[in-house]
Amino acid sequence: MTRRFNPFLARIVPHLVAIGLIFACIELALWQQDRAQEKAALLNQWETAATIEINSPLELEQAPLYTEVRLTGRWDQRRHILLDNQTRQNHPGVHVFVPFRPTGTDVIYFVNRGWQPWYRVSGEWPEYETPQGIQTIQGRLSSPPSVGFQLGQASPLDPDQWPNLMTYFDLSRLRAVFGPDVADRVILLDPSDPAHLSKDPWPSINMGPDRHQAYAFQWLAIALAIFVIWLALSFRFYRKRHE
Repeated sequence: MTRRFNPFLARIVPHLVAIGLIFACIELALWQQDRAQEKAALLNQWETAATIEINSPLELEQAPLYTEVRLTGRWDQRRHILLDNQTRQNHPGVHVFVPFRPTGTDVIYFVNRGWQPWYRVSGEWPEYETPQGIQTIQGRLSSPPSVGFQLGQASPLDPDQWPNLMTYFDLSRLRAVFGPDVADRVILLDPSDPAHLSKDPWPSINMGPDRHQAYAFQWLAIALAIFVIWLALSFRFYRKRHE
């Protein structure tokens, strides 16, 4: 038994596909434009952030994102986290996260001390020193490093072997070892601080608003191209039918 060819579907389906693609491209362009506005707001927040001296744990918890804070406390001398897959000038390495407990609180803040070279095949961990005793540090409050596209699950931390290497900065796995007092935000140590390892300035945002606006323009250009092609083919088909 053969199926009968439906000429109506043959005529209507290409139009539906074209309209769907055009609307999809427009939606993607609008999404990129929204992202550009979000990034512009974050960039302004970074550039206009105040610097405050932290005198209480509550002040630290309530400080806005990207605020430059000065706080006093102690570094954890042993239990360090190395965030893998961090490159600098095309060289492989890690970002060194060290727990810092401010004076007068049980909350633990992971402080990103910057980049260190690390070659997996070497079998040796990066070598660096961590200041002892009471220290005053300055840095920016930031969200934890974003995971992005995650392949598989991160391995659990080994509480008996330090440092621990992490592919993804996973707060739940950190709290499983360090306890529930691990803060939701991290601190980007100021490059001028003696404990900063690479002295590189922190990028305010990973992708600026201009890049998102460029992507929005590209999606609109694709939508326009599809519309023009659709219009031209429709006109051509109409002329053939009426010749």
